Amino acid sequence: MANAAKYRSYSQFEELLHNFYSLSQTARIYSDTHTLVTDGIEKFSIAINSCMVNESLTFKISNDQLFVDDEKLPYNRTTKNLFDNIISYFDARGLEGVRLLEAVKHASAKEILAFMRLLDSSGQKPEPLIWLINGLTVENIKWVELIRKSEILQGDWESSYKDKAERRERALRDYTYAKASIEEVAQKIKDRKREVGIRKTVRVVQDIVTNLIEDDEVYSAISTLRVFDDYTFTHSVNVAMLSMCIGRRINLSRRNLVNLGICALFHDLGKIEIPYEVLHKKDELDASELRLIEEHSLYSARLLLILKASPDSKARILVPMFEHHLKYDLSGYPRTDWKNPLTLFGKIISTADKYDTLTSSRSYRKSLLSPDRALGYMFDRAGRDFDPTIIKVFINILGVYPVGTLLKIDTGELALVVSSPSREFSKRPFVCTLEKEAHGTYKKKEIVNLDERDTETGNYVREIVETYHPSILGIQPVKYIFSS
Repeated sequence: MANAAKYRSYSQFEELLHNFYSLSQTARIYSDTHTLVTDGIEKFSIAINSCMVNESLTFKISNDQLFVDDEKLPYNRTTKNLFDNIISYFDARGLEGVRLLEAVKHASAKEILAFMRLLDSSGQKPEPLIWLINGLTVENIKWVELIRKSEILQGDWESSYKDKAERRERALRDYTYAKASIEEVAQKIKDRKREVGIRKTVRVVQDIVTNLIEDDEVYSAISTLRVFDDYTFTHSVNVAMLSMCIGRRINLSRRNLVNLGICALFHDLGKIEIPYEVLHKKDELDASELRLIEEHSLYSARLLLILKASPDSKARILVPMFEHHLKYDLSGYPRTDWKNPLTLFGKIISTADKYDTLTSSRSYRKSLLSPDRALGYMFDRAGRDFDPTIIKVFINILGVYPVGTLLKIDTGELALVVSSPSREFSKRPFVCTLEKEAHGTYKKKEIVNLDERDTETGNYVREIVETYHPSILGIQPVKYIFSS
């Protein structure tokens, strides 16, 4: 933690933000003398005094994360709703945050209430920032500074992006270990070993869950890794990563996240029973070959039985492995007479599986959907093919333009999405622009925020013209996303 944070804790920061947001809501509804308002002002003032150790106290949004005095606060199941509400609240007012100066310690309850009501009312004005600045001037409130969106400099985000280097390297290691573990299990099954242990795989998934809880954005980004010659195993890891990201966002327990990850990692294990020439056939499959492919879910469930794990562990992941090609309305395959809805794990894995399939380059596929169009395709089928709630959560994770989407910009530039805001109110991503080299490859140029506006006109500096799948230019997104 930063030096100032030695005197403060994350719980104090969270208490400050909770009191700030709570006061903003009660001040909107109740009169000046209402107990909820007066108590709220007192609690907010106490929180300010306990957190302010320098001459100011800043809380702001940067790269879709909340910071207090440059300390990033952990986004988890207990803070999720509060943080999302505050980020949305600031966004509606064109703000990245506020900076409270030392004089706030001497501000009266009347002044604090006036500030909160001005801030709240600004959200309903056509030009919220201008209206708010004028209001602060009229009320003679000088102990607050507004941090506008334009004040979060490009370099600030680039610095944050580079600070993630260690976590990106850790995610790559986790990815490599997960892929190696599923390959090892598959090889042992092929070698007809009687009982195949999965202890190593369980440890790998447990490590991933630990790291993913800290930063799930990195793990959703790494799922853009595509290796055509090794599709089965990279696909399995991608689906596991995406499934655990969904599970994390819907607040599954750590134990359930591990079970979900193991289930997703093994979901296509049955494909090792299908002849290579059928699995990788470039032409259209005949009826008998199609039946073989459609039985792989059943093969996966059957192979689970020879894995060395407790009966309880097997029971938790058996049915979802069987279900992952069944649709929300129970159509799909294998064909069953089931009337009960799919399990939660089954719905999550089928969503992640379909997305990775739609966005993966395969030899038999004539055309490819860009990641944003793949999400659109799936959203259109919510309620029929996919659970509507899971789809909304999934899109919220990946953003409107998922990491790895190739963009054509109206400036003539090509750009690759490297960080896509994951909350509904933010739609314009950070990208790295690409420059074509002499031998036909592309090199990474600069990081650009597509949310940047012209200070005079208010228009966006860059507009998206078209989206593509990165494979059309032979681009492996991870190479650019995970490089500094």
